[in-house]
Amino acid sequence: MNKKKIIISFLIVAGLVFLVLDFLTYKINKIVKDLLINKGKESLCQQVTIGNIDTSILGSTIKISNIEVKNLEGFKNKNIIQIKNINTDFDFKSVFTNNIVINSVNIEGANLYYELILDKKDIKDNVTVFKACQKSDDKKADDKKADDKPQNKSDQISKKVNKTFVVKQLVLNNTLLKVSSEFLDINKDINLNKMSFNNVGNSETANKFKDVLKMIFDNVLLSINNEIVQGDLKEKIKNKLKLLRTKISPDSFKKLEKNFK
Repeated sequence: MNKKKIIISFLIVAGLVFLVLDFLTYKINKIVKDLLINKGKESLCQQVTIGNIDTSILGSTIKISNIEVKNLEGFKNKNIIQIKNINTDFDFKSVFTNNIVINSVNIEGANLYYELILDKKDIKDNVTVFKACQKSDDKKADDKKADDKPQNKSDQISKKVNKTFVVKQLVLNNTLLKVSSEFLDINKDINLNKMSFNNVGNSETANKFKDVLKMIFDNVLLSINNEIVQGDLKEKIKNKLKLLRTKISPDSFKKLEKNFK
C-alpha cells in the first residue's frame, strides 16, 4: 500500500470516527436537555430553560450553562432558580446499557429567589408553593402507578427496556439564597452551606430527585429562619407587622406573628 492510499484510509477512518462522536454528542445532548426540561417541569411544576450544553465524549464530561426555572405567577422575580453551571462526569460505557451511571454532578453558582408577597390579605411565599407542587405531583404519580398496569406481554417488555440512571454524587457549591419582601421591607442575601447527596436517580434503589428537592427546600427554609427570624431583622419585622395588622388576614397575621415572636 503506497503512502497516498495510507493517507486516504486514515482520513476515511478519522471521518467515520468524527461522525460517530458527533452523533453520540447530539444524542447525549438531546437526552440531557429532555431530562432537565421534562423532569424539571414535572418536579417543579414550572418551565425550565437551558442556555447551552457542551458534551465531550472522549472526556466523558458534560457542561450545562445558564439554567433557569421560571418563577410562580404573581411573584416579582422572573425566575425562582438560576444556575450558572452544572458540570457532569459520566461513565461512557454505561451509555450503551440500560443503566446510565453519572459519577458526579457539580452545581456551581446557583441563585435561589425566596419571596414573600401580600396577595390581597393573604401572605404567600414561592418556596412553600413549590413544596405543595411536589405533594400534588406525588399524588398524581401514585394515581398513575395504580392505573399503569401492563395490559400484555409487549407492555411488560417495553417497561423493562426503559433506561434508568444514577448520580453517584450530587453537589451544590456557592449557592446564594436571595430573600425579598416588599411589604416587610426585606432584601437579604444568604450564602448556603455546601450540600451533597449520594446515589440519586430514578432506579428502585436510588434516592429520588423529589426527595432531594424536598431536602434542599427544607434547608432553604431553615436558613431563612436562622438568618432572619432569629437574626438582626427580627425586631424590624415585628415592628413592621404592627403597622400591617389591618392589611393582613387574621390567619396570615397569626402565622407570621408566631414565626417572629
